Parts: sequence; C-alpha cells; structure tokens
Amino acid sequence: MDRPAQIDIVVDGTVRVALAATVVMVRHDEVLSQVEQAMKAARGTRLQMDLTEVTALDSSGVALLVLARRLAVRSGAEFQVRGASPEIRQHLHMAGLTTLFGLPPAEAGDGPDTGAAEEVPGAAASAVHVLDEPFDRQGIQAIRDRLWSYATSCGLSGFDRYRLVLAASEIMTNAVLHGGGRGTIDVERQGERLVLRITDQGPGIPRQHRTGNLRPRPGRVRSAGLWLARQICERVDIDTGPGGTTVLLTYAMPPRAE
Repeated sequence: MDRPAQIDIVVDGTVRVALAATVVMVRHDEVLSQVEQAMKAARGTRLQMDLTEVTALDSSGVALLVLARRLAVRSGAEFQVRGASPEIRQHLHMAGLTTLFGLPPAEAGDGPDTGAAEEVPGAAASAVHVLDEPFDRQGIQAIRDRLWSYATSCGLSGFDRYRLVLAASEIMTNAVLHGGGRGTIDVERQGERLVLRITDQGPGIPRQHRTGNLRPRPGRVRSAGLWLARQICERVDIDTGPGGTTVLLTYAMPPRAE
C-alpha cells in the first residue's frame, strides 16, 4: 500500500502512528524504520498505534502491530492500541492478541450494520455469478470493494461483510506473495452460500502448511491466512501442486434478521 501510516509526535514522549483505512499487504520495514526514527527523535516513552480510520486489516497489518509492540518493548516504552472498531477487535481476538494489546474483545454481533441494501427477490434461489477477475498486488483493493458491495446487496451486516472480505483477501494475498505475484478470483452465489475460487500459477503450497488447524501462537509473525479463512468459512478446499493452487472458500451467509 502507498501510505500505510502517518507518524507524529503528539506530546512529549508520545509517538502516534495513525494507520490508513486499508492496511493490506503493508511493507513492515518501511513503517517500522520511520517509527524507530520518531521514537529516537522524541526520546519516546509511549508508542500509540491509532486504528481509528482502519476499516480493513490483513495478516501483514496484524504483523505490523506485533512488530511495533516489540519495538516499543525493546525501547522501554509503553505500547497502546487505540480506536479499533468492533470488527478490528474481533479480528485481533481471533488472532489471540486482544490481551497482548490491552483491548477488550468484541462480541460477534457488535459490528455496526452500515445500511445494507434490499436483497433482490429470488436472488438466493439460483446460482448467481458475481465476479471473475484477474488480480495482482495493485488489483486486490478493487476486488475487495466489489465483494464488499455485493455482500451489502445481499443484506450482510458490517461485521459479516468484514469477515467475508478478510477471508478472500488473505487467500489473494497468499497468491501474490507465494503464488507468482498474480491470480484469478471467481465468485458465485449458490443459494445461501458464496463460493469463492482463488487460483494462482505458483509452485504449490508445502504440505506442512495445508492442514494447519491450530491457531498460530499469538504474537508470532507469520502468515495466518489459511487458518483465518478456516475460522470464517464453512469449508476451505485446496487443490495444489507444482502447476499452481486453487483454494475454494465456501461461505455460508448468516440468516437475515427479521
């Protein structure tokens, strides 16, 4: 992402890092280098990560928070996370990090419903092809936006839209980082389920990473994309080999509130 953070010295000894709205595929080194310079310049005693504007966070964004906390601890500074929305807190809770960051966990139903559009009559009765698009690093955000808009039209709450887009983003990010830099995503609605097929032409997923059902240790910086997708989706099916990988996500849409 182009500008993941705005870094300011707000009061004596406090360095505030305001993260951008979408913290996806962030380059840790660039941000942490700027944070470290600001901490030294301010003789920082507190590092505050401000998530007020953050609407989306992938594994790289979570890793940035973990690494920033390590930087603060190493410098003998207090570490704070402020302004996290219920959706972001629930994401961090799934990753086992709310206690580490001093945050109260959010309940699943706390996510705000930001005004879903009316569902088209009969849309759930037959298969609906939603999108079929190639993507690369720069194209992921446009697909995230289209998927969010479609989920809105289906009547999903803000929290459920966040979860759906998070699962898709994690697998697309894996395709870009480990599957040759690009891929394709095909999304179809089948009754009350969305089926997302994400394909790349990379070297395949190593066996030890295909079946990890245990939650990654909180605070450990490594990809947790497949694990997160398994927590969100009804099914995650993987077809992988030397010629590429296809990940099939089956997302059961929650029943609409009466």
